[in-house]
Amino acid sequence: MAGAAKPYVFVLMPFDKQFDDVYKYGIKAACEEVGVYCERVDETHFLGPIYDKIVNAITKADIIIADLTGRNPNVYYETGYAHALNKVTIHLCKDVKDIPFDLSGFQHVEYSGRIVDLQPKLKEKLQWAIAYIHTKGAELGILSFEFYHNGNKIERELVADIATMYRGDG
Repeated sequence: MAGAAKPYVFVLMPFDKQFDDVYKYGIKAACEEVGVYCERVDETHFLGPIYDKIVNAITKADIIIADLTGRNPNVYYETGYAHALNKVTIHLCKDVKDIPFDLSGFQHVEYSGRIVDLQPKLKEKLQWAIAYIHTKGAELGILSFEFYHNGNKIERELVADIATMYRGDG
């Protein structure tokens, strides 16, 4: 599809150096291989509170990837927000035994701390998620949201223009 925007993947994970390789060589590399735009909040430039940027990114994302390793409360909170919006969410973890009861019912990509295991498993999940949002997601209305800034509704065309500008594909 010429001119079509790439699906947008927003990544939720702890901000800790031990996750840098997981993100760069596992998550981001898998996203690039399947042709989606991927970012986490620390890669972006923004004004205002980081919380606002995260909430807006979750809201506009087509797919959420959440690494639940280490039981980080911020990642859990943000994942819950993504669930409340019915976002297609791919859950990652080093060890499924570390996942608490409320999240244990979801499928998880377990990678045992090995990026070599993460990338192919995540690539497969992403391919499924892309196919899903192009078929079922649109039918269910999952991808239709209204955006607001300071209490004022932002028109959908402006949101698309801003997303294109930040994605670098326009």
